[in-house]
Amino acid sequence: MNDPRSTATVGSFPTSTRHSASAGVELTQDLLRYLTSGQFQPNQRLPGERALAEHMGVGRTVIREAIRSLVLLGVLEVRQGDGTYLRGASSDLLPRVIEWGVLLGTHSIDSLAEARQYIEIDLAGLAAGNRTDVDLARIQQWFYFMESAAEAGDVAKFVEADTEFHLAIAAASGNTVLAGVLTNIRSLLRVWTERVLTTSVRLGDSLDVHRPIYLAIEAGNVDDARAAMSEHMHQAIDNLRRVLDTSPLSTTRM
Repeated sequence: MNDPRSTATVGSFPTSTRHSASAGVELTQDLLRYLTSGQFQPNQRLPGERALAEHMGVGRTVIREAIRSLVLLGVLEVRQGDGTYLRGASSDLLPRVIEWGVLLGTHSIDSLAEARQYIEIDLAGLAAGNRTDVDLARIQQWFYFMESAAEAGDVAKFVEADTEFHLAIAAASGNTVLAGVLTNIRSLLRVWTERVLTTSVRLGDSLDVHRPIYLAIEAGNVDDARAAMSEHMHQAIDNLRRVLDTSPLSTTRM
């Protein structure tokens, strides 16, 4: 493949036929493995939806959902009117293959979002009750970074600070199991936040829903911390669903 923008041929894919209810999950896992096998280069375009569906023996709806999942995970990028491309180098994607494979094999995107909601609410309450001064300083630092990024209109820096803010809360909780779960889906959280902030939410509005969380943890108020995080998570899930509903994949047939 001399031209990294060239479209891969469907002949590179193994032919298979799936009839089970888990066809979407299986296909997404197969596509993920293929994309990280080294046969694709960064910015290379995938074959068209119709060609992939015919060659792999599945319906176009299943192919579309598999691509949609990988777009949300940050593996693929849809370029309106142009096609779907691999976002990162294979070497960058490999460390996350196992993590993504587990997520795709056991949960839908919607279920993952709901699971994150319950985990984050518990972590916020625990952080309010257990945090040390060092923990609070770290949470405060990332909140201030969010403020600075919002004022500058810098989405990339805001996304980074947002992700680290949540991870700092998780670390302050004292529950290594719940904190570990959140850490393991760190890249997924970053992709979700970036997609929402670049399509449907102003940085200032996002900052406003984080402020009560920080203040409640600072005050050591467990109930307020849980309530503030619950409000944030409900809004985050609603925003994510809106992004998915308006995704180019909903209307683009490649």
